[in-house]
Amino acid sequence: MRKFLYILLLWVVIGGLSAQNGNYADMSALLENKVWKVQLPQDKQYTMEMEFRDAGWRSVFLYDGKRTETFHSYSLCDDTIKVFESRGNHIIKELTDNTLVFQYLPDTLTVGVGLVRCITDNSLQGQRKNEKRLDSIWRADNIWNLGVLDRSGKPFKDLSAIEPPRWAIWNYDLEKYFTSQMIYPEQQLKKNQAGYSIAMFSIDTLGLPCDINILTSFHKDFDKEVVRLTRELPHCLPCRDKDGKRMECFYTVYVPFLPQHYRDRVKADSIAEEELKQCFVEWEAISYFQEGKPWSAQEYITQRLVYDPAPLGNKQQARGIYTVRINSYGEVYETKVLRSCGIEDWDNQVLEIIREMPRWTPTINYYGKGEYRESVWTIPIIFRKGENIQ
Repeated sequence: MRKFLYILLLWVVIGGLSAQNGNYADMSALLENKVWKVQLPQDKQYTMEMEFRDAGWRSVFLYDGKRTETFHSYSLCDDTIKVFESRGNHIIKELTDNTLVFQYLPDTLTVGVGLVRCITDNSLQGQRKNEKRLDSIWRADNIWNLGVLDRSGKPFKDLSAIEPPRWAIWNYDLEKYFTSQMIYPEQQLKKNQAGYSIAMFSIDTLGLPCDINILTSFHKDFDKEVVRLTRELPHCLPCRDKDGKRMECFYTVYVPFLPQHYRDRVKADSIAEEELKQCFVEWEAISYFQEGKPWSAQEYITQRLVYDPAPLGNKQQARGIYTVRINSYGEVYETKVLRSCGIEDWDNQVLEIIREMPRWTPTINYYGKGEYRESVWTIPIIFRKGENIQ
């Protein structure tokens, strides 16, 4: 019986703590990261705004063109705002998406302590504006180096001396990938909770992410989504040194979580998806060589051919057709003769030139997350009399 009572008591305590933590999270989501405007009598010639953010209570007092700002550290305990500096307590009487009512609780009996009523703009436009404001603040407060970094975690001294990692669709800016592909954590979306995560990961010589670390955490569910998206990231064109050799590097990315911006994006994606059902869409951009002209590869090979046209005899020209296979990194990995020009040495020379070609820009598939793909090219080469004589 004693054991049963102990288990029952423990269950009640744990349940109470869980409910308390849940209430705190709900109160915090409603209270914080908003600009609250204090409602004052109409005859007052001043205005007052306040914001609760990052454990700081910021107040702005505007009077006669002058601006006075104050800052206090606080904590939220149940329905009470505890101010550390003054040790004052403010009890929350009402808290909704757009209304805050609280009252100062003096230590001694005081006459004239009334309710403070505040409102905030919770319209869709107001939410978008507030999210942009928060995003700009968080970006300004960021202390981490973003983008491609060397193995010590510092920015490269000269980016022109390397080839930074490059992703299909997203090029060099991965933030677009995360904001366009994220699935907002359900509970945080319901609470309109905004935030961000900053993640650092290494990129190996295959262009794949590994060793993911969260540098700045706003909410663990945001971090989980960033980790998921990083793991699902298709390979990039890996970082290369000045000699074109693949090299490992680090990459740091700031990922904002803005609920109304997310809803806007989901709506826009849904409309675009319906429109695409009525259209024929070519999702792939074919690989290309150098400047991308259709004859670029052919010209590159022809300019490097050296041969004696004597074997042509009475013919004015000979034509060979060659197959080139390009991997998803833009590198030639296989080449063979599809139709011989009739002279084996000339065929072999073409194959050798193809094997030593510089990297191509690989085929890009634009569907979903976007990815680089392999491709096959068939290149005709014409050997003419009077050209490329040894």
